[in-house]
Amino acid sequence: MNKFIFSILALIFLTQHLLADRRNYIWTYQYTTMPQGMTELEFYQTTRLADTDFWEYRIEVEQGLTNRMDISVYQIFSQFEDAPFQWDAVQLRTRYRFGETGSYFMDPLIYLEYRRNLDFSDPNKLELKFVLAKQMNAVNLALNPVYEIYFAPGVEHETGLDAGISYEISPRLVIGAESTSRIEFEDSKTEIGSYLGPTISLASGQWWYTFGAAFGITEDSDNARVRFIMGVHL
Repeated sequence: MNKFIFSILALIFLTQHLLADRRNYIWTYQYTTMPQGMTELEFYQTTRLADTDFWEYRIEVEQGLTNRMDISVYQIFSQFEDAPFQWDAVQLRTRYRFGETGSYFMDPLIYLEYRRNLDFSDPNKLELKFVLAKQMNAVNLALNPVYEIYFAPGVEHETGLDAGISYEISPRLVIGAESTSRIEFEDSKTEIGSYLGPTISLASGQWWYTFGAAFGITEDSDNARVRFIMGVHL
């Protein structure tokens, strides 16, 4: 009887884990979308360590529309050092997968995001991301070429690449390394911000937690960026 009860509990745990949109990385996206009809709540905390420190908090509700497409709504809050806490922006995001894992040499996914800052003097942002990922037993490799355009007011462009590699020690524990880079084009000026650092992801039942620290490696980078993400399947 005890073995039977243990087997049922293990099956429930594994099912909940597979349904959650767990993140191995903090900036790089894997080849995954929320299953149809499923919902997940996620909380992000990001710290930028620079001459003036900055904190950003995101609350995301993610819904699976089909087994290959999902949509998310974010509420974004922020605070600069010695400045008041504020409701900063709203954001919409959708992702679409082109097949099941292993259908291609590297599995492709399209990511589209729109951000509207509540201070109308700040520009909107439209971001297009192409996710390429490969799962090789316990090893995951993910590449995310990125294009961002900031507009109304003005027009600015950014391109970049997020990349990560991780290893699943157990279903509860994944460790990895990640890099993120952006090239900003503003008038005749070009800035390059690049970061590199470790990530760790933990899972327990319906909850998962991912933490990463990325350290600036170019002249235009902040000293470091630290992010924590927490998700729960509803």
